[in-house]
Amino acid sequence: MKKILFFLAFFYLLPLNVLSNEISIVDINFLLKNSEKGKKIQKELDKLNSNQKKIFEKKQKKLKEKEKKITSKKNVISEEEFKKEIEIFKSDLNKFNDERRVSIQEMNKKKSNMIANLIKEINEILINYSKEKNISTIIDKKNVIITRAENDITKEILSILNK
Repeated sequence: MKKILFFLAFFYLLPLNVLSNEISIVDINFLLKNSEKGKKIQKELDKLNSNQKKIFEKKQKKLKEKEKKITSKKNVISEEEFKKEIEIFKSDLNKFNDERRVSIQEMNKKKSNMIANLIKEINEILINYSKEKNISTIIDKKNVIITRAENDITKEILSILNK
């Protein structure tokens, strides 16, 4: 009989314990896009991307001019010389494509590292905030279907992050 009462009391009191722990949500994407640090990262990445784009557009323009010159020489030079120039052009084109691919990879790596560092900082803020406010669980907003507006702590975290 005592065991049955214990189990009944346990199952009736269990929901109360679960509800007493605070659950909050935060919009990480909002923080990444709207925080001062997130905007600074985006501005820096845009600037780097723009510079890289200009460099590669110049190189691409030179390659197109070289291609036109080779094409215009087709009937003037011997077939062997034409094939040599085509091979050189293909080599230059492959080099250009490799440089561009490496540049894109470096850019993506830099972007990933910068965002990872910002997310790490956000996580540290969330850990400290959860300790201060006695919050047991913080969930990213994109994983929540429905909740009360009071559970959203995004604006508070944004103000801490911008300090």
